Amino acid sequence: MLLLQHTLSMSGVITGMDLLSRVYVPFDSTGNKAFGMGAAEKSAYDPMNKIAYAVSEQAVLSVVDYADPKNPQILFGIDLTDTVAAGTGSITDVTVCGGLVAIGATAKVKTEPGVVTIYSSANATTPATMKQKYVVGPLPDMVAWNHDCTKIAVANEGEGVYTGDGLVDPVGSVSIIEGFDVGGMDGEVKTVDFAAVAETDEALKAKGVHLPLELKAQEFYDVHSAHFSGLLNFTASRAAYSPATQLEPEYLTWSSDGAKVYANCQENSAIVTIDVETHTATRLDALPLKDWSEDGTTEGIDTVKDGKCVLEHKPGFKSMRHPDAIATLTVDGIDYIVTANEGDDKEYGDYESKQKFKDVIDTNETFTNEFQEFSFFAPDVGSDAYANFGDTKMSITIGSSGVDYSDPTKPVFKGAVGFGGRGLSIWKASDMSLVWDSGSMLEKNQCLHYPWSHNSVHDEEFAMIRDSDGNVGTLFDAEKSGQVSTTAPYLVIQDGWTSLQETIWEINDKEEDGCDVADEDVAEGRGCDATYCACPLGKTVDERSLKDGAGPEAVVVGEACGYQIMVTATEKQGTAFVFDVSIPASPDLLFVQHLSPASETKNPSVAYDDGTLGEVDPESMTFLAAADSPTGYAGVMFAGAWSGTLSLYEFKKADGSKCSTCPAGCTPGPNYPATQDRRELLFASTVTCPAGCVAA
Repeated sequence: MLLLQHTLSMSGVITGMDLLSRVYVPFDSTGNKAFGMGAAEKSAYDPMNKIAYAVSEQAVLSVVDYADPKNPQILFGIDLTDTVAAGTGSITDVTVCGGLVAIGATAKVKTEPGVVTIYSSANATTPATMKQKYVVGPLPDMVAWNHDCTKIAVANEGEGVYTGDGLVDPVGSVSIIEGFDVGGMDGEVKTVDFAAVAETDEALKAKGVHLPLELKAQEFYDVHSAHFSGLLNFTASRAAYSPATQLEPEYLTWSSDGAKVYANCQENSAIVTIDVETHTATRLDALPLKDWSEDGTTEGIDTVKDGKCVLEHKPGFKSMRHPDAIATLTVDGIDYIVTANEGDDKEYGDYESKQKFKDVIDTNETFTNEFQEFSFFAPDVGSDAYANFGDTKMSITIGSSGVDYSDPTKPVFKGAVGFGGRGLSIWKASDMSLVWDSGSMLEKNQCLHYPWSHNSVHDEEFAMIRDSDGNVGTLFDAEKSGQVSTTAPYLVIQDGWTSLQETIWEINDKEEDGCDVADEDVAEGRGCDATYCACPLGKTVDERSLKDGAGPEAVVVGEACGYQIMVTATEKQGTAFVFDVSIPASPDLLFVQHLSPASETKNPSVAYDDGTLGEVDPESMTFLAAADSPTGYAGVMFAGAWSGTLSLYEFKKADGSKCSTCPAGCTPGPNYPATQDRRELLFASTVTCPAGCVAA
C-alpha cells in the first residue's frame, strides 16, 4: 500500500505514521457502500471493547471490531432512524466513555428540541442496547463526555431554517446532562443559554463577534434593498429576534479539571465559556480577524486560480478564523484551546452571507445592482479590495465583519473579509489570548510536499448512486436528471436539483479542469468519458484558493512518546499535519502526510472501487494514546465522511520503533490494553509488563 509522507523536523521523536488498516463502512442499513454518501460523518472508539463506531447521514451506526487491528471487521449496523431520530431526524454525533455510547440527533423539525440517547457499548457478540434518552436543545451538533464519564455536554447549535413562511431561528445553547447512575441512568438536563453574554448586537460587534445576519441587516434585506426585499421575508424573525439567535455553538471541549466547557460558535468566530457547576455562560471571546497584508504575521495567501502555488500579501484583506473543531491542550498545568480554522457561512433562502466578490463590487468605486445601496467606508477600501479581487469569485462576507448595517437604509462596506484562517491557532484558555497561529504554514507545506493537492477538492457531490438494477458503484451523472427521482434513493440533494447540477458542472468540466484525456487514461481512472464527472484531485488544483484554501476541519491532541502531539487535516484535500505542541507558543511541524495518495491520479469512483481511496473529508479523528490503542501503540484513527472510511495509523520514530507505555524491555501483548475501566485508563501514566505488556 502506497503511503506518502514528508518529515519536516527531526527535533521531535515522532517522524511519521504507518497505516495499519482501513475499512470501508456502509452508508445504509442494508450494507450498501459508496463514495460521497456520508457513511462516516462522525466516529468514536471504545478502548474497553476495541470497538469503533461510525454514524452515517442515513442514520446508521456501523460497529467495527478491532480485536485484530490489522484486519478490522464490520460486525453489524444499527438503524437509528426510529429509536433515536424520531423517524426523520438526522444523527449528529457519536462519542464513547466508560462503556457508554452517546448519540446526538435532531428532531424531525430541526428547529425543535433534539435528543441525546445513551447506549451500552457493543462488543463482538452483543449489539449496543439503549439505556436512556434525554431531550436537549435544537440541533445537538456535538456531544462530549467529561474526563471521568460522569457528565455530558451538548452543543445545541440552534441553526435557523428558512422556508416560504420566513426564518425560524432558535437560540443556541449548551446542555449539561448530569446526576445519572451508570447502571440505572436517569439524571437531569441543565440547559445554558447565552443571553448573559449576548445583550445587544452592538455589544457583540464591539467585541469583534461576527454576526451573519444581525437585526438591522434583516431589516435592510427585508425592507430597503431594491433587489432582495421582494425575495426575502424576515418579518417574523425580526419580531422574534434576540442577539442570542445569532450565536450557534457547534463544537465543545472540556477544561482539564472538568469545571468549564468551552463552546465554539463557528459562524460567529467566537468561543463561549460555560461554568459547569453554576450552569451559566460566564464569558464570550471573539477570535480576531487574520491579517493577510504585510502588516500581518503570515507569508501570504493564494487567491488566484492559476494551477500554481503562489502566496501573496493582500493589502487590507483579512479573514474570519471560523474554527470548526477545538480541543484542550494542557501543558505545565495550563489549559490552552486549539482551534482548526476551517471557515463557514450562513444561508437563509436568497440571503447568503458568503458572496463572490464580483457579485458585490463592480468597480473600485461602485457596487453591483444587487447591492446598489452599499457605499465604501473610505476610498482606499474600494481601491484595495478591487486591486486584490476585482472581477473574481473570491469569497467575501456581507455579514457584520464586512458590512456596517447601523443605518439599515445605507449599509457601509468596511472591507473585503474572507472565510477561514487556513490554519490552526492556540489560545490561552483563561483569557483567550492568542498564543500561536500557523500563519501560511498549512497552505505552504501542502503545496510544497503535495502540489497536486494544493487547494484542490473532492466533494460529496461526486456521489456514486444505485443504478436502475440496484447496483452501487456508478458515479452520479449530472446529465441524467431522471435519476434524481427514480433510481437515486440515497442521493441527498440539499439545495435542489438545479443548484447541485450547476455545482457539478462548475467544478467538473472536464475540458476546463484537464480531465479530457485519452481513452486509456479514462480506463485507468485518470479522467472521464462523460461531459461532466469527478476529476482526480490532481486536476482540481487551486479550486479552493478563492474560497477557504487549505482549511482544516478536525484537530486532536494527545500524548505520544512523551510529547504533546497535535494532529489536523485539511477537509477538501485530505492532507494531515502532525505537530509537537509541547511548547504551545512555538509548535514544531513534525511531518505532513496525505491520507489518499491515489487521489492524485484517480477520480473517486475508480479509487473507491479498487480500494485505494483514503480519507476524503476527514471530519472526525480520534487520538489514540498508547493505553487506549488496540495495538498498544499510540496513533490516530481518521474517519473520512465522503470516503466512508475508518483508518488506523500508528506513530513511528526515526528508527522505525513506535510509541507505547510499556517500559524498557516490554512490548504490548496481544490483549493490550488490559480491560480496565475507562476512568482508570484515562489517568494511568505507566503500564508494567504484567498489565498487558510482555517481555520484548
